[in-house]
Amino acid sequence: MNIQKLLEKTKAFLDTAERKRKEKRKYLKHVIKKLKKHEKKLIARLESEADKATRDKLEKEINLAHAHRKKGLKVLKGLKKANKSSQGGSGV
Repeated sequence: MNIQKLLEKTKAFLDTAERKRKEKRKYLKHVIKKLKKHEKKLIARLESEADKATRDKLEKEINLAHAHRKKGLKVLKGLKKANKSSQGGSGV
């Protein structure tokens, strides 16, 4: 590994803002996976449910989980974009 890459890795390790971004991305990925699993469970329950009121309630919950997951993906994408722009601007 050349010296430039070592310097970049050291800077990223010592940079607290970068570390916080990575932690936030890791947490968001975890939450998004849990939401996706929850959404799939709800869909499976919806398919086996016969009661109209329960089906409506499940559909609302599915839509809510889906919206939260999409919002999380949007935030995650923004964090990735911010990370790339902060690393790519190195003129050393």
